[in-house]
Amino acid sequence: MDTSLNLRDRTKIFTRFALGVLLLAGLFVSGCGKTQFSEDPALQLEFSADTILFDTVFTTIGSVTLPLKVYNRNTEAVRIDEIELVGGSESPFRVNIDGEVGPSVTDWPILPEDSLWVFLEVTVDPTALSTPFIIEDELRFNTNGNEQYVDLIAWGQNAHFHGGLGELNPLPSCDEVWTNDLPHVIYGIVEVEPGCTLTIEEGTQVYVHDGSGLLVYQSTLNVAGELGNEVVFQGDRLESSYEDVPGQWGIEIDFQFETEYGIEEVTAQRGGIWLYGGVECTMDYAVLKNGTIGLQVDTTGTDQAPALDIRNTVIHNMSAYGLYAQGGTIEGYNNLLYDCGQSTAAFTLGGAYKLDHCTFANYWSEGVRQSPSVLFTDWYEDINGNIQVRSLEGSAFNNCIFWGNNYSLTDFDELVVSLLNPPASPFIRYSSVDVQDPDFPMEILEATLTDNTPPFASTSDRDFHLSSNNSLWDGGASQFAIGLDLDGLPRAIGQPDMGCYERQQ
Repeated sequence: MDTSLNLRDRTKIFTRFALGVLLLAGLFVSGCGKTQFSEDPALQLEFSADTILFDTVFTTIGSVTLPLKVYNRNTEAVRIDEIELVGGSESPFRVNIDGEVGPSVTDWPILPEDSLWVFLEVTVDPTALSTPFIIEDELRFNTNGNEQYVDLIAWGQNAHFHGGLGELNPLPSCDEVWTNDLPHVIYGIVEVEPGCTLTIEEGTQVYVHDGSGLLVYQSTLNVAGELGNEVVFQGDRLESSYEDVPGQWGIEIDFQFETEYGIEEVTAQRGGIWLYGGVECTMDYAVLKNGTIGLQVDTTGTDQAPALDIRNTVIHNMSAYGLYAQGGTIEGYNNLLYDCGQSTAAFTLGGAYKLDHCTFANYWSEGVRQSPSVLFTDWYEDINGNIQVRSLEGSAFNNCIFWGNNYSLTDFDELVVSLLNPPASPFIRYSSVDVQDPDFPMEILEATLTDNTPPFASTSDRDFHLSSNNSLWDGGASQFAIGLDLDGLPRAIGQPDMGCYERQQ
């Protein structure tokens, strides 16, 4: 007996099933009905904050986006008739709700026990004020005739803006002076052109955008800070959450090269301040923080003077290097370099470096650090695979401390040297270094401690003053006439202390 259904029977069964589904769906819809919105003016909304406060915002530059959450804690659905900036179209603030942009948004529903995200931004117009000023408005919520308000407050700050969207942005004049009347903001790569000079006066605050920096190309940079009135370089994100975030600024160069798999794009990191053939540059009482590579010095300066004379300067919290030198010529003293993702300083491709009373202390805590606190090399491999040697002859480091939080690790040195042609005489004297490698060229050291942990006052607080009176930390002769330490306090005569700070008796 054939039990299979013919086409007509199968069609009847399917049609009856489909009609049944439609009937059930119709019953369900009629049972649910439309959402009912209460018109009770007594119903209140709740907010995640009664005030939205923007940290300092530079004029003409938009802020970060800050969120506000709106809650309907009621058991009934409500419809917000209007969300409006009281300042209307003249308000510097902007409101965005699910892609709808203000100054006002109307007819917005919220179901019972549901919530709504509101996003706010601000752009501040320039004024004649040199000090930060307050921008205010209110965000008004009208629900069934019931009005509720959230305060909007921003600090505005006028500034001098340098650079733009071009690859290179030369300064407008060949002898430029940046004063401390307003902050200075760098966008893109700002170039001091060959033969020109940029002077930055004491107390100037320089804020650098992501991927941006200052290129000093065969030219001169004079950073003229003073004790207590330093020149500060940092990122341009002013929110408190960015206060200690590394990697916020530094020159980035995009380029392409061909491989067997096709064209590859690479972004190369360079110094936030990049001296490329710098001519008699000076840096005194400066602070560089929160970048990628703080200071990069490439190639030599003049025959008469170093490319850079750096004194009383602090470089810290760089995601890669604090000071990165490639065949550079640098002199200076009383410098503190600490907390970098790779090395506080890398002296590579040879060069001539004379530095006294510098503290290189790498207590990086943002992740695992695999590079030494300080690195020296005198060679490189060229594009043809040949080893090229560039001497470190003429270099000298007196009364310095080379240390870091990896000093206790087995087979790890905080001072690493890779020299094919070491200088004829010791170039690290009266200093303290972390060295464990049995193959380390000890002949480059003279009167130097190799296994003594410096008695820093507090590494957790990044206080690198020496807390012990032990004479072990007395140094020796300096290369320069150095009367004061980084704090501006007197140096001992004859045997000043190692490092950037002098112990005061």
